Amino acid sequence: MRVFKEEQRFTQWWLILICLISGIGILLRLLSIEDFSENLSIGKLIGPIVGLLVCVGILFVKLHTRIDKFGIQVWFSPFSFTKKAFSWKDLETAHTRKYNAFSEFGGWGIRVFRKHKAYNVKGDKGIQLKTKEG
Repeated sequence: MRVFKEEQRFTQWWLILICLISGIGILLRLLSIEDFSENLSIGKLIGPIVGLLVCVGILFVKLHTRIDKFGIQVWFSPFSFTKKAFSWKDLETAHTRKYNAFSEFGGWGIRVFRKHKAYNVKGDKGIQLKTKEG
């Protein structure tokens, strides 16, 4: 059996623009603290650090899909805890289809909407899986 592999990134221009503007704003705010030693506290740094990590993270996160003789695996790198594997024997159906990320799942990323779950980063085409458990 052939192996299918795909990697996708968040490459939407508007998302990159939001991340860049937010990241620059956060860095400028941190640089505006005049006396870093006196005004430095963990509480003041947690928000900006989390903001920077989210902005940088969005630019480096990749969605991986692998289809092989064992089944289908999907995960977001570098987050190994997001890995999900579906064995062929546990699947009732698997087919490609068009979908709307916002109306069906509420957006991109790992999305849970009603009984459905989606791993997506962009586009309107994907693989729909139905497990034997429903």
